[in-house]
Amino acid sequence: MSNLDTIIDFGSKNLRLGVFDQSSERIYSSNIKIDDVLENENKDKALKKLVRDAEKELSTHLVDVNVLYDSTEFNFIDFSIKKSFDQPTLISKHYKSLVEEAKFIISENNFRDQVIHIDINNIIVDDNKKLENKFHDIKIKSLILEIKFICLKKSLIKNLSNRFKKNNLNISYIYCSSYVKSFIYKRSIDTRKYIIFLDIGYDRTSALFFNNNKLQFINSVPIGGNNITKDISKVLKLDISYSEDLKTKFNKNETEIPFNKISTNDINLFSEISEKNISIDLLKQVIQARVDEIINISIIQNNYFKNINSSEKPKIIFIGNGSKLISFINNFNLKNAFSELIFFDESDIKICEAGINYHKSDERSLISIEKKPKKTGFFEKFFNLFSR
Repeated sequence: MSNLDTIIDFGSKNLRLGVFDQSSERIYSSNIKIDDVLENENKDKALKKLVRDAEKELSTHLVDVNVLYDSTEFNFIDFSIKKSFDQPTLISKHYKSLVEEAKFIISENNFRDQVIHIDINNIIVDDNKKLENKFHDIKIKSLILEIKFICLKKSLIKNLSNRFKKNNLNISYIYCSSYVKSFIYKRSIDTRKYIIFLDIGYDRTSALFFNNNKLQFINSVPIGGNNITKDISKVLKLDISYSEDLKTKFNKNETEIPFNKISTNDINLFSEISEKNISIDLLKQVIQARVDEIINISIIQNNYFKNINSSEKPKIIFIGNGSKLISFINNFNLKNAFSELIFFDESDIKICEAGINYHKSDERSLISIEKKPKKTGFFEKFFNLFSR
């Protein structure tokens, strides 16, 4: 069934898989959590199980997949390119070729990275007129494209591709998961002014800044939910696995937590805190301190945030598993820095659906623009003829 589209969210702690038909309807989805011990080895085993279970259920082999991936190694590049014309000409004749030329310049001068996303931030025609509709075909005498490029190291892409090849999978496209999620999620949020998506993952946090629905900046830092777990373990002198469970259940109400333990890791926060003589106030302080640090480093200390007009406090939208802790914390510093705190109702299925929706979007198609065939001279044609 080659008419299927597969999305795999290749996270550090969780793997998610969604299979969709040509109408973007989900026909299968699953997820799996990666064990802490021998993390890389278990991640490969988890990927194999995820894929084999899907193939068994669908009675077909998955071959080409699209991968959502996040890393602090993503690079963010601002670029502007201009072309002038002797006579008025339709924008449609030059738009894609100018995008491809900009992509070529970035690739040639940034040989360590590969372009992953191309976001056309502004289209300016005849030197000073901004177009709101990217596909409004009019005659112009000059064209300026202001573009945001998101790139990833080729070495990481190669490593990722090799891991998937072990499972007979070919990666068609790699996407930045934080960007893809914010790109889709913001459709349901008023984005006429400043908004910030904060995606707190297992071992990194990404802050994505938008203004008037347009991406302005991305900042990713190597601190995430796992750092909170390590802090709890160190300060309260608890096992890492237990600390992770403690952190996960910290933001739940007492009625949401079962009193009958199913396993040694299925803890009841309220009954076992007293047994282990754990200070709930100290636990809150540990989580609060690390959360404050994550937000300060990823957002508050960022130059782009500092330059936002103080009278226009941005909204902040929390996504990612690590963000669930923040909804429990009554952080007055957060409320002073932002006009509104929104906790997006994210799920495994929504993440995969965001992936397929982006994969079918007009923006993604910019990555697929094919280069025009290069014209060859007489001697090059002659050489090619006899070198066959």
